[in-house]
Amino acid sequence: MFHIRRVKNRSMEPTLKNNFLILTKTFTLAERGKIVTFHNPTLGSKTLIKRIVAIKGDRLIIKDGSIFLNGEPLKETYISNLPKTMTIEENFDWDLKNDSVVVLSDNRIGSNFDSRTFGDVKIDHLVEELVTRLWPIRLPKPENSALDGPQI
Repeated sequence: MFHIRRVKNRSMEPTLKNNFLILTKTFTLAERGKIVTFHNPTLGSKTLIKRIVAIKGDRLIIKDGSIFLNGEPLKETYISNLPKTMTIEENFDWDLKNDSVVVLSDNRIGSNFDSRTFGDVKIDHLVEELVTRLWPIRLPKPENSALDGPQI
């Protein structure tokens, strides 16, 4: 089942900006890097959109402002110029042995609400996954263009 959703916050910038229209489909499989929607684990009613960064069998450590996945620095090309974590004081250690995932905002500045706040998310709480951005329409970039904005 497909759905059209409007992004209503800045937590996934620069990938998905506030007021973008996106196409999602019913969640199928937990994969690292996939952008998913799910119900807020603490409030239940509000739907959140975040990126899966760790899945069952992974160990994710956030220490001194850096993120490590299974002992290696996490490669996050989608946030190339943004900080990996909000502060160097953040320290987390997830060893995902159950059917859950760790989700993070792409924009980690400020007080964005993600697994650093509410912990890992059970896979059966994931609702939808991103298919594509619908609006604004993505036009092909001319060579050597000064246009900015990530493409998903």
